[in-house]
Amino acid sequence: MTTNRCMQRKGVTLLELVMVVTLMGIIAAIGTARFGRSAYANFGAQGEARTLSLSMLRAKRAAITTGNNHFIQFDATTATQFSVMRRIGSSSTLVDGPHLLNSDVTVVASTTEMDFTFEGEAAASYQVDFTGNGRNWRLNVVPVTGAVIVTDVSP
Repeated sequence: MTTNRCMQRKGVTLLELVMVVTLMGIIAAIGTARFGRSAYANFGAQGEARTLSLSMLRAKRAAITTGNNHFIQFDATTATQFSVMRRIGSSSTLVDGPHLLNSDVTVVASTTEMDFTFEGEAAASYQVDFTGNGRNWRLNVVPVTGAVIVTDVSP
C-alpha cells in the first residue's frame, strides 16, 4: 500500500487570505488619498439636500396633521445647522433637531425661516443651494403647493 504524499488543496491558507485582505486595504487607502475629501463632499452635498428635503416634507405633514404652522429654522443664511420648529401663536417650540450640516458642503439659504401653513402650503418661495467640490444641488420650495424639488445645478 502506497501513501499519496501529494494531496490536492481544496482551499486557501490563512496566510494567503491575510495577504489579499492587506492588499485590498492598501489599495483602498491609496484610493481614499487620491480622491480625498472632494469626492465625499460631492456625495455630501446631495445627501444634505435630500436630508433637508425630507425634513421639509416632515414639517409640511406635521403642519397639516396638527393644524399649527411648522417651519425649518437655519442658524444663518450661510447655514451650518437647521431645526424643525412648531409655531403656536407668537411662540415656537423645537420639534426635531438641531441637525448639523456637513462642514465640507457650503449651504446658502434664501431665508433663515421656511414656513409651512396648516394647509401644507409654503408661506413663500424658498431656495437652498448646496455646494460640494464640483457638484451643486438646489432645493426649491413652491409657494402654493409646498412641493419640495431637489435638482442638480452643476455646471
